[in-house]
Parts: sequence; C-alpha cells; structure tokens
Amino acid sequence: MSTMRIDLLDWEATQFDLDLNEVIVPIHEAAVTSLQAVHYDGERAAQEAIREADAAGNEGESQLEWDLAKVEIGRAKERERVIGWLALVHLAIVLELKLNNLYDFLERISLEQGRRATALRGNRRTRSEKNWLRKLSDKYHLYGVHLESHPKFSFIDELVFACNAVKHSAGKPGGNYRRAYPDWRFVDGELVVFSNRDFKDSVDSLREFVEWVVRELKHRRDGQIPVGPLQRPRPSLRD
Repeated sequence: MSTMRIDLLDWEATQFDLDLNEVIVPIHEAAVTSLQAVHYDGERAAQEAIREADAAGNEGESQLEWDLAKVEIGRAKERERVIGWLALVHLAIVLELKLNNLYDFLERISLEQGRRATALRGNRRTRSEKNWLRKLSDKYHLYGVHLESHPKFSFIDELVFACNAVKHSAGKPGGNYRRAYPDWRFVDGELVVFSNRDFKDSVDSLREFVEWVVRELKHRRDGQIPVGPLQRPRPSLRD
C-alpha cells in the first residue's frame, strides 16, 4: 500500500480552489440561469398582454400593460443586483475563512521557529477605517507577511468594503468605503453593483491571492522559495 505525503499548506490552497470551483461558481451560475429564465418568461408574458390589449383596441388597457412592463424591467434589475450581492457575500466569506486558517498556520510556524510577533510601525489607520481584511492584514504583518504587497490586494480590499456595504447598509457605500476608494469599481450611482464580469475577475483574483499567501508561508516554513506549482493533481487524503 502506497501513501502520498500531503503538504497541508498546499491542501489549504486546493480546498480553497474547490470552494470556488465546486461551490461558489456553480451556485452563481445556477442563480444567473434561473434568473434569465424568469426574465424571459416575464418579458414574453408582458409582450403577449400588450398585443392582446392592442388587438382589442383598448388604449387604457394597453397603456396599463406598458406601465407594468416598465415596472417589471425595474424589478429585473433589482433581482440582478441581488444575485450579484449574494455572489459578493459568498466570495468574501470563503476568503475570510481561508485567510484566518492560513494565519493559524503562520502563527504556529513562527512559534515553532522561535519568531516573535513585532509591533506595527507607521500604522495610521483608525479602528473605524479597518474592515476585517485590513485588521487581519495587520495580524499577518506582525509575523512579517505583508498581504498589502500583493498586486491584487487593493482589488480584494475594495471587494470586502463592498461586501460590508451590502451586509450592513443595504448596498449603500459608507464613508469609509468612499474615502478608501473614491474611484470605486463596485458602485453604480448610489448602490453596490457586482456584475458577472466582476464575479469572474474576483474568482481569478482570490485564487491567485490565496495561492500567493500559501507560497509565502511555505517559504517561511521551509526557508526556501517553493519550486513549481502547487501540488497537482490535487492531493487526496486516502491511501
């Protein structure tokens, strides 16, 4: 019987990839597909009602059906926005869970190597200006891992601000969000909007970011830069 050595850090990255590809992405695709079917049926029914009213020569009824069709268009936009919000919240949740898990690894590795946490310097953010990602970034910084140095950090940081706006203020960006990102990506007018393109870009960015964090921790643990990609095919816990 042969056994396969599992690198637990690689395993964390693999599990995050599974969370994205086998849970979050299918849920979002199913929601989008279902919503498109609802919109198609609603639009077809509205057009049929308008045709029947026009054929009957009933101007009042025809105008009513046109007004109802316009209302339905507005409702369709609201539903699309909510679907985007759900995807945004799901992505932020799995990211927070993963980064917290990886921080536990970082702390354990550091303690085993006799490394102590160092005080932060030059951190001028007030407590109210910090979302959970920035607070966690400070904790990583204590052990010498600088999450903010990754090129996608700003994108992910804004994603977390947008998620907080959805969860705490009905999608309206608060003052902290506006100050941090005056040229925001995830806001259209007065509300957070998370499009299908935003979703795809976010999935790619989060995967890249988490794999980078794993590599940073492996470098610290092993004392050398890891060579080659993360373990593929993905590791199995079975013999």
